Amino acid sequence: MSATPLATPTENRSTERHHRADIARLVSMQALFYGVLSVDLTLTALAGLALAPSPLLATLPLTLMVAAGLLAAVLTGLLVARWGYRRVMAAGAGLAVVGGLLSALAVLQDSFLLLCVGTALVGAYTATGGYVRFLAADLSPDGKQERALSTVMYGGLVAAFAGPFTALAASHAFETQFVGSYLLVATIGATAIPLALSISREPTAAAAAASDGRPAASPVRPLSIATALKNPDFVAALVILPVAAALMTLVMAIGPLASTHAGHSETTSTAMIQWHLVGMFAPAVFSGELLRRWGPSTATMVGATVMLAGAVLGATSDGALPMILTLTLVGIGWNLLFLAGSAFLLRCYERGAGSRLQALAEGVTGSASVLASLGAAVVFQTLGWQASNLPGIVLSAALLVWAALRAAAAGGRHGASTSSLTA
Repeated sequence: MSATPLATPTENRSTERHHRADIARLVSMQALFYGVLSVDLTLTALAGLALAPSPLLATLPLTLMVAAGLLAAVLTGLLVARWGYRRVMAAGAGLAVVGGLLSALAVLQDSFLLLCVGTALVGAYTATGGYVRFLAADLSPDGKQERALSTVMYGGLVAAFAGPFTALAASHAFETQFVGSYLLVATIGATAIPLALSISREPTAAAAAASDGRPAASPVRPLSIATALKNPDFVAALVILPVAAALMTLVMAIGPLASTHAGHSETTSTAMIQWHLVGMFAPAVFSGELLRRWGPSTATMVGATVMLAGAVLGATSDGALPMILTLTLVGIGWNLLFLAGSAFLLRCYERGAGSRLQALAEGVTGSASVLASLGAAVVFQTLGWQASNLPGIVLSAALLVWAALRAAAAGGRHGASTSSLTA
């Protein structure tokens, strides 16, 4: 039997060009995804407060956005296994177009119900954005998956600097406040559609082998969830990602409300979200390399420590600067935890066979975000800003202890995870 020929240098160079182009598209898609997210996180709680029949319902549109994202996150993983990433992500972007238009109409008609529907549709789009990192990692050659995880987050950094103040500027572009912002959401969704469809290939084990110049691998079957749950790395991902998402969502949802309640300006509220997003994505410049060197266990402990520091600071003051620093630190902690949890998840399946595990991980993470978002207004109304940081202190401290005990139980082998991720 003759061996499958290796790829020629010319073919390798062509494949590398396609890979770089795909990564550039994915970074752009991530920027658009977080651009939409920054608009809704900056203004939807405020729009909800203006339209809601009760202040306790102010964060309901944001909660519905997260809830719809939860359902769509699970569905996305299942659909990706059948239709592929490209078509599913393009369909999600189409929902952002419809959701943005409905949200703009809701503000024009002073309809809280329509705002809830529009933001829920946008939430379904944001669910597909969570899969960008999986696609980037699956398309990357062996040994470069950690770098791919952090590289696509550069798009979030672009959105962090441009998104909140662009959203604020757009909100005043029309006579009725917030209309321009939601039209911006629809425009961003329309831009994301052709980007998703132009990704050159779908990830498969065979394609991954060919990109490295190796003989094509046999097709792999999706790994079952029952099998994955026996893997400690998968369990770790199911712990880290939801805790990070819950803490990030809780602080981000309460932040603008607390800033307004404390008498800070609209610019301050916007700066809080902006620096929170900077904290979430600026570390991507170096966090991928740190993840490769430290391993996900150490990254988890460092991320939990940073998040704990942010929560402690928030519990001490409702001044503008401490609030901004709190959201920034929580964002940095989230970045490290998000990458660590994602790295643990990537270890659990062969390339191109992780859609079911991705769906479960995204579903559990989304559930945590829903609970945090749903409780945000009640927590703030009941406890105020400073005391509302107590859940962050408790959960981040618990995560830190858990990660340390897990590393100790493994005999200090967390340093061994600095080796490259396997497909």
